[in-house]
Amino acid sequence: MITHPDQLAAAGPHWLPAKVPGTVAAALSAIGEWKLGQRLEADSHDWWFRTTFRDARQHPDQACHLCFDGLATLAEIWLNGRRLLATDNMFRSYRIDVGSLLQPENQLLLAFRSLDQALAQKRPRPRWKTNLVSHQQLRWHRAALLGRIPGWSPPVPAVGPWRDVRLECGSVIVSDVRLGSTLDGATGTVTVRSRVQTQQRVERATFHVGQHAVVVDELDGTEGTVWQAELHVPNPPLWWPHTHGDQPVFDCSFTFVCNGETFRIMCGAIGFRQIEATQEPRFELTVNGELVYCRGACWTVDNIVTLDGSVESLTRDLTLARDAGVNLLRVGGTMVYESDHFYRLCDELGIMVWQDFMFANMDYPVEDRDFAANIEAEAVEQVVRLAGHPSVVVYCGNSEVEQQAAMLGMPEHVWRNHWFAARLPELCSEYHSGTAYVPSTPSGGVLPFHLRRGVSHYFGVGAYQRSTADLRKDDVAFTTECLGFANIPEQASLDAMAEGGAPAVHHPLWKERTPRDTGAGWDFDDVRDFYLHKLFGVDPVRLRSFDPARYTQLSRVVPGEMMSQAFSEWRGAGSSNRGGLVWFYKDLWPGAGWGILDSNGLPKACYFALRRVWQPRQIVVTDEGLEGLHLHVINETATEFCGSVELVLLKDQHVPVARQAVPCSVAARSRLTLQADTILQGFYDVTYSYRFGPPQHDVAIAALLDDRQEIISEAHYFPNPREPVMLPAAAVNAEAVELDDGSVEVSLRSDRFLQYVSFDIRGFLPDDNYFHLSPLRSKRVRLAPSHRGDVKIKGSVEALNLKEPVRITCRAHCVTTHS
Repeated sequence: MITHPDQLAAAGPHWLPAKVPGTVAAALSAIGEWKLGQRLEADSHDWWFRTTFRDARQHPDQACHLCFDGLATLAEIWLNGRRLLATDNMFRSYRIDVGSLLQPENQLLLAFRSLDQALAQKRPRPRWKTNLVSHQQLRWHRAALLGRIPGWSPPVPAVGPWRDVRLECGSVIVSDVRLGSTLDGATGTVTVRSRVQTQQRVERATFHVGQHAVVVDELDGTEGTVWQAELHVPNPPLWWPHTHGDQPVFDCSFTFVCNGETFRIMCGAIGFRQIEATQEPRFELTVNGELVYCRGACWTVDNIVTLDGSVESLTRDLTLARDAGVNLLRVGGTMVYESDHFYRLCDELGIMVWQDFMFANMDYPVEDRDFAANIEAEAVEQVVRLAGHPSVVVYCGNSEVEQQAAMLGMPEHVWRNHWFAARLPELCSEYHSGTAYVPSTPSGGVLPFHLRRGVSHYFGVGAYQRSTADLRKDDVAFTTECLGFANIPEQASLDAMAEGGAPAVHHPLWKERTPRDTGAGWDFDDVRDFYLHKLFGVDPVRLRSFDPARYTQLSRVVPGEMMSQAFSEWRGAGSSNRGGLVWFYKDLWPGAGWGILDSNGLPKACYFALRRVWQPRQIVVTDEGLEGLHLHVINETATEFCGSVELVLLKDQHVPVARQAVPCSVAARSRLTLQADTILQGFYDVTYSYRFGPPQHDVAIAALLDDRQEIISEAHYFPNPREPVMLPAAAVNAEAVELDDGSVEVSLRSDRFLQYVSFDIRGFLPDDNYFHLSPLRSKRVRLAPSHRGDVKIKGSVEALNLKEPVRITCRAHCVTTHS
């Protein structure tokens, strides 16, 4: 073992280029020595990173700090042969004053020690064990579990400087900024506290919030001067989730006048909103006095290799979330605290954040003094960092710690310790007031995983293979994980899994990428197959064996259909559900993962199904048995909706059995329920519950139209679900025209009802896909180029009940340029 940099030369190390921020995996991948899918034993070795830099100070009396925003995990910092610090928490940042240590030329080395060797150290045993990770003593180490979870994570443990390493030098250095905002009636209050280091005399200091400003007070501090201010903003515009309103934010900054010179230093942005959370008996979230139905997903890291995605990919992924109607994302305890860019984008896009602390499933040694001090410093740092973001609305102590203990038979007093029950909520209240706190997810019921109280993880529809008819019986209050399926991505993504194209569903590579619970005798392909049989009446094994293309085609739409039915029920008038977050927003690697986006950020079929039931203005339908079909019109916006509802019963793909429309007005922030029998003014057995003979229609189509008779939402109900019957013939027209912004609009029209219409057109991303198309009704779909440069529009339209794809024709030149 190399204990000092002087020993490196004798050891003859093989130095490789490395980009920082980055990880060992990212460095090896960049030079072709490793690729995703190969096991990387990064925890088994020591790794050294080195760089050189010049003294950047303009004057020798300027302050200068080395800053490390994230070191994974057991790290040593060496400057010019001197060890400055040893760290053991990848979720903390470190700042070192090096003003007296710098030379004209400097060498910085970072040593990352083997986590496996540290895990071999003898320590007290936990009170319970978990199958989530292979090594129980990970509970002692503040390292990401991601990459160390055998059931569903790629075997890519994060080792290295995964966040920024930088040198800060200047006449005025501002650090440890604590920014917060509160709303008291019609007055917004902003507080700021920061540490300022300078050798110059500060003549005047001012704190700015938008167009408002206040003089900053100076206090004595141990390391530089502490400055603080409080500023009041009368009648500030309120920040809302995008489903309910706008997202005004105010830039915040300091100006310091020193020796006649003015320094302006930005220190973030804030917004004003009021959050109230009801914990018992059912969890619900209120924003600015309005009850908000929360829907979204559990966020996963943008890039499993680096853990930090680019600003471009984060923007793309979060914009897709906003467009889908997502208003809440959960950063779970098995992931990492996200980057500043992530939270800033959530502020701008109006997406609320449920923030777990990075604890999951294990019996953490919170009674150990050193461990307790370490995690308290981590928690304070993260809450202070996030306090300026209006999007952060809920903090949660951990993921599944209480559930794990309860399911293993531990007594109730063991489920929740003082750290999660008392100390963490105190820290959240102190450093980020105006947010909600939940000690663990799930929690709140007689047993933590019960569904009707508190928050739950709901996999009844999904892993436990329950019918959607159970949703009303289960009465799920608020679920922060739900609806996990092995969601099959587009064919191009499957082809990228391996050289030579997509592997077969039973191939070892496919199965390696299919998520599973460690120790279970099934995986989430089996779950999807169960619902494939339920929805379409086919034998999954036989279909997969003899017609794999049809198997993939049908299986691709199954999870989205189940998710759509679940959220239609939860958003209907008969449910008291207050929120649901799908388990995984984005896959961690190519394959049929839990994500509604694939690992490249491309939407899967289930993304579009969810997008159709997550909008602020829309219609959903529920099967009420002998009461028939109910249509629920939802208006979450701040203005009244006036339009109409149309209901059509269709037989033989084109014959209308019944068609009626009624005017509809729905007040702001409210919901209206209509019965199909009322609309149709007669008995048609719409849900086929009475069964007087064979069904008289194949599909019921409910449409919500605005005052211009434009369809803004549709919902479909199949009274006798089965595999779509192939049409003997259909007149389908698909015409494309290039638009001024570089996108393409495709107009679709068919003389028959088409099921699950999809686009096969590489290089473009449609704004709708896998939808049903009513006969003789045109639908326009916009396709945006997915990469830069000239893109030729070449592709086709498919449907589950079309024998052959229909080629897209162009009404204008079909080459578009995207820059």
